[in-house]
Amino acid sequence: MEKKQVAAELDRILRLDTKPVGIKLYKNQEDLPRKPFNFKLNLCQLVAMARYQGKTNSGTPDKMICAMGAACVGLIDTPEAISSGKAAVGAYVKDQTAGKTFMDNTFKIGDTGKRYDGILVGALESMEEDPDVVVVYVNPAQAMRLIHACAYETGEKITADTVAEAALCSCIGYAVANDKPVVGFPCAGDRIFGGTQTHEVVFVAPYPLVREKLVENLERTAEGGFSVYPVPPNMFWTPTMPPTYTIGPEDL
Repeated sequence: MEKKQVAAELDRILRLDTKPVGIKLYKNQEDLPRKPFNFKLNLCQLVAMARYQGKTNSGTPDKMICAMGAACVGLIDTPEAISSGKAAVGAYVKDQTAGKTFMDNTFKIGDTGKRYDGILVGALESMEEDPDVVVVYVNPAQAMRLIHACAYETGEKITADTVAEAALCSCIGYAVANDKPVVGFPCAGDRIFGGTQTHEVVFVAPYPLVREKLVENLERTAEGGFSVYPVPPNMFWTPTMPPTYTIGPEDL
C-alpha cells in the first residue's frame, strides 16, 4: 500500500479532521530534500502546516526555538536545565526534585545524545520518501480505534505519554527509538504554537506498522460492531414522553 493510499484509508476509516503526517529524521541535514525556512520556528508548527495545509517542510536545530522538542527527537543533546529538572520548576512542579522526575518521565532521544541533524515533516499523502513514523491527531474515540487496531494481534496495550509536556515531540522520539506506537496528551506549547484543539490527542506509530498492519486491523476490529467510529447510540429502548405527545388508546 502506497503512502497516498495509507493516508486515504486512515482518513476514511477514522474520519479525521486533519491529515496524517509523516516524519523522517536525517543524520545529515545536507540530505534533506528541502531547506528549512530562513526563520526559527517549532516542530509543532511544522506538523500543523502539514496536517492543516498539506505542506512539506524541514527543520534543523539551528532553525528551531524549542529546546525541549529538539531534544525529544534527538536533534540536540538534552540541555542541563531540562535534564536537571530546573526548567519545570514553577511552571509545572514545586521544586527541582519533582522537576527532575517530571523531565525524566518525558521521553527524549537527546538524553543519550544528539542523533540527528534534520527533520522532514509533511502530509503523508504527498511525501516522496517513506517516513520513519506517522503522526495522527485524533479525538479520544478515534484513539480508541487506533489502540484496538494495535492490540488486535497480541492484545498488548500501547504506551501512553501522560506527562503532557512536549507530547508530540516526545511521542515522535519514542516511536522512532522503540519502534512502537504511542498516544500522548499534547502540551501547552503544542496548543499555543501548533494550533492543537482542546479535544485532540496525538497518536504516533512507526510507518511500517501503519502501512502493513494498522489499516487492515482497523477494518478487522470494526467487524465486531463495537470498535467503530462514530460510535452509534443504542436505539433499542422505549422512550417516555409528555402525555400530550404520547400516543394513547384513543389515538389508535
